[in-house]
Amino acid sequence: MQINLSNINYKNSPNFSSCCRDVKDNSGKFIYRNDTSMFRQDIRNWDKFVDYLNKKFKNTDRVNIYCLASSAGDEPYSLAIKLIEKLGEKEAERYFPIIASDYDEKIIRMAKDGYLPIMDEDIDAINLHTNGRIGKYFDIAYSEPEYIKDMDILFDCLMQVKPIIRDKVKFSVGDAAEKCKIINPDNTIILARNFWPYLRGEDKRIKLANELYKKLGKNSAVIVGNYDNSDGAFATQNLYDAGFVCNPEFSIIYEKNAFPYTKTYIC
Repeated sequence: MQINLSNINYKNSPNFSSCCRDVKDNSGKFIYRNDTSMFRQDIRNWDKFVDYLNKKFKNTDRVNIYCLASSAGDEPYSLAIKLIEKLGEKEAERYFPIIASDYDEKIIRMAKDGYLPIMDEDIDAINLHTNGRIGKYFDIAYSEPEYIKDMDILFDCLMQVKPIIRDKVKFSVGDAAEKCKIINPDNTIILARNFWPYLRGEDKRIKLANELYKKLGKNSAVIVGNYDNSDGAFATQNLYDAGFVCNPEFSIIYEKNAFPYTKTYIC
Protein backbone atom coordinates (compact mmCIF):
# COMPACT_ATOMS: atom_id res chain seq x y z
CA MET A 1 0.00 0.00 0.00
CA GLN A 2 1.30 3.43 -0.92
CA ILE A 3 0.45 6.40 1.27
CA ASN A 4 -0.86 9.25 -0.83
CA LEU A 5 1.57 12.05 -0.04
CA SER A 6 -0.85 14.65 -1.37
CA ASN A 7 -3.04 13.99 1.67
CA ILE A 8 -0.30 14.76 4.17
CA ASN A 9 -0.58 18.02 6.08
CA TYR A 10 2.97 19.40 5.95
CA LYS A 11 4.08 22.10 8.39
CA ASN A 12 6.96 23.24 6.16
CA SER A 13 9.50 22.95 8.94
CA PRO A 14 13.07 23.70 7.87
CA ASN A 15 14.51 21.15 10.29
CA PHE A 16 16.08 18.07 8.71
CA SER A 17 15.44 15.58 11.52
CA SER A 18 12.32 13.97 12.91
CA CYS A 19 10.89 14.73 16.31
CA CYS A 20 13.15 17.71 16.97
CA ARG A 21 12.39 18.82 20.52
CA ASP A 22 14.33 20.70 23.18
CA VAL A 23 14.07 18.89 26.50
CA LYS A 24 14.20 21.06 29.62
CA ASP A 25 14.15 20.38 33.33
CA ASN A 26 11.48 21.66 35.74
CA SER A 27 13.21 25.03 36.00
CA GLY A 28 13.19 25.47 32.22
CA LYS A 29 16.91 24.85 31.81
CA PHE A 30 17.91 23.17 28.54
CA ILE A 31 19.10 19.57 29.03
CA TYR A 32 19.42 18.16 25.53
CA ARG A 33 17.79 18.07 22.11
CA ASN A 34 15.68 15.03 21.27
CA ASP A 35 16.57 14.86 17.62
CA THR A 36 16.59 11.85 15.29
CA SER A 37 15.32 10.45 11.99
CA MET A 38 14.24 7.25 10.28
CA PHE A 39 17.06 5.13 8.84
CA ARG A 40 19.66 7.56 10.11
CA GLN A 41 22.45 7.73 7.58
CA ASP A 42 25.39 7.20 9.91
CA ILE A 43 24.64 3.47 9.88
CA ARG A 44 25.34 3.93 6.15
CA ASN A 45 24.17 0.50 4.97
CA TRP A 46 21.15 -0.87 6.83
CA ASP A 47 21.06 -4.03 4.70
CA LYS A 48 24.67 -4.79 5.59
CA PHE A 49 23.95 -4.06 9.26
CA VAL A 50 21.13 -6.64 9.30
CA ASP A 51 23.46 -9.08 7.51
CA TYR A 52 25.97 -8.51 10.33
CA LEU A 53 23.31 -9.24 12.96
CA ASN A 54 22.10 -12.33 11.11
CA LYS A 55 25.62 -13.72 10.84
CA LYS A 56 26.62 -12.85 14.40
CA PHE A 57 23.54 -14.46 15.90
CA LYS A 58 22.92 -17.27 13.39
CA ASN A 59 22.96 -19.92 16.13
CA THR A 60 21.00 -17.86 18.66
CA ASP A 61 17.31 -18.39 19.41
CA ARG A 62 16.88 -15.03 21.10
CA VAL A 63 18.72 -11.74 20.45
CA ASN A 64 18.46 -8.89 22.93
CA ILE A 65 18.38 -5.41 21.42
CA TYR A 66 18.36 -2.31 23.62
CA CYS A 67 17.99 1.21 22.26
CA LEU A 68 19.21 3.82 24.75
CA ALA A 69 17.98 7.38 24.22
CA SER A 70 15.43 6.10 21.71
CA SER A 71 13.50 9.35 21.25
CA ALA A 72 10.07 8.64 19.74
CA GLY A 73 11.23 5.36 18.24
CA ASP A 74 12.72 6.29 14.88
CA GLU A 75 15.78 4.08 15.34
CA PRO A 76 14.18 0.94 16.82
CA TYR A 77 11.36 1.18 14.26
CA SER A 78 13.92 1.53 11.46
CA LEU A 79 15.69 -1.60 12.63
CA ALA A 80 12.44 -3.52 13.12
CA ILE A 81 11.33 -2.64 9.58
CA LYS A 82 14.66 -3.66 8.10
CA LEU A 83 14.72 -6.96 9.98
CA ILE A 84 11.23 -7.80 8.76
CA GLU A 85 11.94 -6.69 5.19
CA LYS A 86 15.17 -8.70 4.90
CA LEU A 87 14.47 -11.74 7.03
CA GLY A 88 10.70 -12.06 6.98
CA GLU A 89 8.41 -11.73 10.00
CA LYS A 90 8.99 -15.27 11.28
CA GLU A 91 12.79 -15.17 11.17
CA ALA A 92 12.90 -11.62 12.53
CA GLU A 93 10.82 -12.57 15.57
CA ARG A 94 13.86 -13.67 17.60
CA TYR A 95 15.09 -10.03 17.62
CA PHE A 96 11.90 -8.74 19.26
CA PRO A 97 10.86 -6.97 21.33
CA ILE A 98 13.44 -4.22 21.02
CA ILE A 99 13.74 -2.55 24.44
CA ALA A 100 13.75 1.22 24.00
CA SER A 101 14.11 3.95 26.60
CA ASP A 102 14.47 7.71 26.76
CA TYR A 103 14.83 10.30 29.50
CA ASP A 104 12.05 12.43 27.98
CA GLU A 105 8.77 11.34 29.59
CA LYS A 106 6.64 13.17 27.04
CA ILE A 107 8.38 11.54 24.10
CA ILE A 108 7.87 8.12 25.67
CA ARG A 109 4.19 8.82 26.27
CA MET A 110 3.79 9.67 22.59
CA ALA A 111 5.71 6.52 21.57
CA LYS A 112 3.59 4.31 23.83
CA ASP A 113 0.46 5.80 22.26
CA GLY A 114 1.78 4.75 18.85
CA TYR A 115 2.48 8.18 17.35
CA LEU A 116 5.61 8.99 15.37
CA PRO A 117 6.32 12.52 14.08
CA ILE A 118 8.45 12.47 10.93
CA MET A 119 9.74 14.71 8.16
CA ASP A 120 9.10 14.38 4.44
CA GLU A 121 12.65 13.03 4.00
CA ASP A 122 11.75 10.19 6.36
CA ILE A 123 8.85 9.20 4.12
CA ASP A 124 11.30 8.89 1.23
CA ALA A 125 13.69 6.84 3.37
CA ILE A 126 10.94 4.47 4.55
CA ASN A 127 9.73 3.91 1.00
CA LEU A 128 13.31 3.33 -0.14
CA HIS A 129 13.91 0.63 2.47
CA THR A 130 10.50 -1.04 1.99
CA ASN A 131 10.24 -0.85 -1.78
CA GLY A 132 7.43 1.68 -1.52
CA ARG A 133 5.45 -0.12 1.18
CA ILE A 134 5.30 2.60 3.83
CA GLY A 135 1.60 1.84 4.29
CA LYS A 136 2.50 -1.61 5.59
CA TYR A 137 3.97 -0.01 8.69
CA PHE A 138 2.31 3.40 9.13
CA ASP A 139 -0.99 5.22 8.77
CA ILE A 140 -1.37 8.99 8.67
CA ALA A 141 -2.73 10.51 11.87
CA TYR A 142 -5.14 13.13 10.60
CA SER A 143 -5.74 14.54 14.08
CA GLU A 144 -3.05 15.60 16.53
CA PRO A 145 -3.63 14.94 20.25
CA GLU A 146 -3.53 18.06 22.40
CA TYR A 147 -0.57 16.88 24.46
CA ILE A 148 1.50 16.49 21.29
CA LYS A 149 0.52 20.00 20.17
CA ASP A 150 1.81 21.27 23.52
CA MET A 151 5.19 19.53 23.11
CA ASP A 152 6.51 22.06 20.58
CA ILE A 153 7.88 19.42 18.21
CA LEU A 154 9.05 20.21 14.70
CA PHE A 155 7.76 17.71 12.14
CA ASP A 156 6.05 17.50 8.77
CA CYS A 157 3.69 14.60 9.33
CA LEU A 158 2.31 12.69 12.31
CA MET A 159 2.10 8.96 11.75
CA GLN A 160 0.31 6.20 13.60
CA VAL A 161 2.49 3.13 13.92
CA LYS A 162 0.84 -0.11 12.83
CA PRO A 163 0.95 -3.21 15.07
CA ILE A 164 3.41 -5.02 12.78
CA ILE A 165 6.20 -2.89 14.27
CA ARG A 166 4.48 -1.09 17.16
CA ASP A 167 4.26 -4.42 19.00
CA LYS A 168 7.95 -5.10 18.32
CA VAL A 169 9.23 -2.19 20.44
CA LYS A 170 8.72 -1.79 24.20
CA PHE A 171 9.19 1.76 25.48
CA SER A 172 10.01 3.01 28.97
CA VAL A 173 11.34 6.15 30.62
CA GLY A 174 14.93 5.88 31.76
CA ASP A 175 18.37 7.42 31.91
CA ALA A 176 20.81 5.73 29.52
CA ALA A 177 23.51 5.28 32.14
CA GLU A 178 21.08 3.59 34.51
CA LYS A 179 19.35 1.40 31.93
CA CYS A 180 22.63 -0.27 30.95
CA LYS A 181 22.75 -1.86 34.40
CA ILE A 182 19.72 -4.07 33.75
CA ILE A 183 20.54 -5.39 30.29
CA ASN A 184 20.95 -9.06 29.46
CA PRO A 185 24.71 -9.58 28.98
CA ASP A 186 24.56 -12.33 26.35
CA ASN A 187 23.67 -12.14 22.65
CA THR A 188 22.96 -8.46 23.05
CA ILE A 189 23.13 -5.37 20.86
CA ILE A 190 23.20 -1.96 22.57
CA LEU A 191 22.21 0.97 20.36
CA ALA A 192 23.96 3.72 22.35
CA ARG A 193 23.89 6.26 19.56
CA ASN A 194 24.13 10.01 19.23
CA PHE A 195 23.68 10.99 22.87
CA TRP A 196 27.19 10.80 24.40
CA PRO A 197 27.80 14.58 24.20
CA TYR A 198 24.71 15.08 26.38
CA LEU A 199 26.39 13.09 29.17
CA ARG A 200 27.91 16.23 30.65
CA GLY A 201 31.35 15.52 32.04
CA GLU A 202 33.93 13.05 30.78
CA ASP A 203 33.57 11.02 33.97
CA LYS A 204 29.97 10.15 33.04
CA ARG A 205 31.00 8.98 29.58
CA ILE A 206 33.87 6.92 30.97
CA LYS A 207 31.54 5.39 33.54
CA LEU A 208 29.00 4.41 30.89
CA ALA A 209 31.65 2.79 28.68
CA ASN A 210 33.04 0.85 31.65
CA GLU A 211 29.57 -0.25 32.77
CA LEU A 212 28.81 -1.54 29.27
CA TYR A 213 32.09 -3.43 29.08
CA LYS A 214 31.57 -5.06 32.47
CA LYS A 215 27.98 -5.98 31.68
CA LEU A 216 28.26 -7.36 28.15
CA GLY A 217 29.38 -10.85 27.17
CA LYS A 218 31.68 -11.72 24.29
CA ASN A 219 28.88 -12.21 21.76
CA SER A 220 27.49 -8.72 22.32
CA ALA A 221 28.23 -5.29 20.87
CA VAL A 222 27.75 -1.56 21.34
CA ILE A 223 26.69 0.61 18.39
CA VAL A 224 27.46 4.34 18.39
CA GLY A 225 26.74 7.21 16.00
CA ASN A 226 28.65 9.95 14.23
CA TYR A 227 27.55 12.58 16.74
CA ASP A 228 29.17 10.69 19.61
CA ASN A 229 32.65 12.02 18.78
CA SER A 230 31.69 15.68 18.73
CA ASP A 231 31.05 18.62 21.02
CA GLY A 232 33.77 17.54 23.42
CA ALA A 233 32.71 13.88 23.58
CA PHE A 234 34.93 11.03 22.41
CA ALA A 235 32.76 7.94 22.75
CA THR A 236 35.00 5.74 20.64
CA GLN A 237 38.00 6.54 22.83
CA ASN A 238 35.93 5.85 25.94
CA LEU A 239 34.94 2.46 24.51
CA TYR A 240 38.55 1.62 23.52
CA ASP A 241 39.77 2.56 26.97
CA ALA A 242 37.11 0.36 28.55
CA GLY A 243 38.34 -2.63 26.51
CA PHE A 244 36.15 -2.70 23.41
CA VAL A 245 37.62 -3.04 19.92
CA CYS A 246 36.22 -1.81 16.63
CA ASN A 247 34.67 -4.25 14.18
CA PRO A 248 36.83 -4.07 11.02
CA GLU A 249 33.82 -3.79 8.71
CA PHE A 250 31.78 -1.29 10.74
CA SER A 251 33.38 1.74 12.33
CA ILE A 252 30.33 2.24 14.56
CA ILE A 253 30.36 -1.27 16.12
CA TYR A 254 32.42 -2.04 19.21
CA GLU A 255 32.88 -5.57 20.53
CA LYS A 256 34.99 -7.49 23.02
CA ASN A 257 36.13 -10.03 20.46
CA ALA A 258 36.38 -8.07 17.21
CA PHE A 259 39.48 -7.66 15.05
CA PRO A 260 42.37 -6.61 17.33
CA TYR A 261 42.86 -2.85 17.36
CA THR A 262 46.33 -1.51 16.54
CA LYS A 263 47.67 2.01 16.14
CA THR A 264 47.87 1.47 12.39
CA TYR A 265 44.23 0.43 12.09
CA ILE A 266 41.79 3.33 12.16
CA CYS A 267 38.06 2.61 12.27
